[in-house]
Amino acid sequence: DETATIETVVPFEVSVKFVSTKFEPLDRVAVDIPFLLMTDILSSSPWPLVLASSSLQLLTMTSNTPQLQSQLQEVVLQTGECASECFCLRCPPLTNSNNTVATGQYLISWRRKPSSADSPLIQTTVTLPHVILESVPLYIHADLPSFGRVRESLPVRYHIENRTALVQEVEMAVEPSDAFMFSGLKQVRLRILPGSEQQMLYNYYPLMAGYQTLPQLNISLPRCPTTNTHTLRRFLPQRIFVKPQGRQLDDASIAAA
Repeated sequence: DETATIETVVPFEVSVKFVSTKFEPLDRVAVDIPFLLMTDILSSSPWPLVLASSSLQLLTMTSNTPQLQSQLQEVVLQTGECASECFCLRCPPLTNSNNTVATGQYLISWRRKPSSADSPLIQTTVTLPHVILESVPLYIHADLPSFGRVRESLPVRYHIENRTALVQEVEMAVEPSDAFMFSGLKQVRLRILPGSEQQMLYNYYPLMAGYQTLPQLNISLPRCPTTNTHTLRRFLPQRIFVKPQGRQLDDASIAAA
């Protein structure tokens, strides 16, 4: 008998992380609230690799987009290069009491670059990590423009959803900010029916240009004393870019130009 020694190399390494829609790292996922699954494929192969396609096989999660499409079709990776994908997912309410669930699998189809186009593809399966679930009594998110302008109205609409089976009393207060004036109720107390939503509209007026911290909401739930303000407002945007005030050109300056 003859023994043949064949050297092999690991073609790539895959890392996975869960982040919020604000790209903040998550150590747990809130039920029925969108979050992002980000994958990084780092090539360690001495030969170029062609990533033909990729896909997700989800178990308990669902996609928050109508159709999951691969973002890596026919991407070529050289040694040391990295390719990333981002998927928006949501975990529906579960009937059992488990607070840790399996995500699923990440499938990658690839081949070496020097191979012919009709050579068979290799499929690598990566088991995605389990996630810890948590339920939030109140889901608060905001609609606002992508940027503001100094001394021009910046409308911000807050959506407050009651995710519990109880009528929730919500106490809200807007913290003052040196970078903004605002119009709207500074303090308000609401009652929200189970499964219902209330909306609050504020008009902010930026006073300074650049990246500015938005006025923060102080939120408390008398019926859920263990829920703190940080947990409730973590889904809200914290900062926004404010452009300087535009210059008004008069007729004389236009004529001089």
